[in-house]
Amino acid sequence: MKKILVFSLSIAALLSVTAADATFRVDFNSSKDKIALTGEENDLMKATSMGWVKDAEARKYTLTSWSKKKVSGTEWKDYKISFVPAASGTVEFSVGAQWAKTPQERQWVLVNKMELNDKPYPNGDFKKTWTGKDGRVIPAGFWIAKGAKYLPAGGEKGTPAILVNHDNRFGGKLKVEAGKKYELEFEIKSASPADLK
Repeated sequence: MKKILVFSLSIAALLSVTAADATFRVDFNSSKDKIALTGEENDLMKATSMGWVKDAEARKYTLTSWSKKKVSGTEWKDYKISFVPAASGTVEFSVGAQWAKTPQERQWVLVNKMELNDKPYPNGDFKKTWTGKDGRVIPAGFWIAKGAKYLPAGGEKGTPAILVNHDNRFGGKLKVEAGKKYELEFEIKSASPADLK
């Protein structure tokens, strides 16, 4: 009996670590419009061109930004990502979590809301939705990968949230003007085992 109790507590501890062991990440790509992107780091987020894009010309149209520390699994926190485009056009973004060696190690985060330059992003509260042919609920104005999940009451105080990881993201497109700074803000928390059911 004692061994079972110790084993159960060990599993519970492992699950609680898993819930707080995610790194939030956002990727930007403007290769269609060939817009060079300059990212800005801050206290919470790193920012750099995508190092895995081997072609130097193509790489300057990309940006990846990720949290410097693991995301909390117990409290919601705001993360800001800033960039300046060298030209006007469209920048695509995708929101997820950091890569890991195996799919099982790729942790999940919850995204509660999204703002742009300190103002609500269009449908950034994810309240307006539509239902795809496969029955999945998708926030209007965004795309959502098949493995990502819309949780109508998964956010802070029962508000909508989107469950994402490295392979299962949500995203959209942003119209930008040359030389203007764009700051996206997301309210984030690491997902708990209950969120993954």
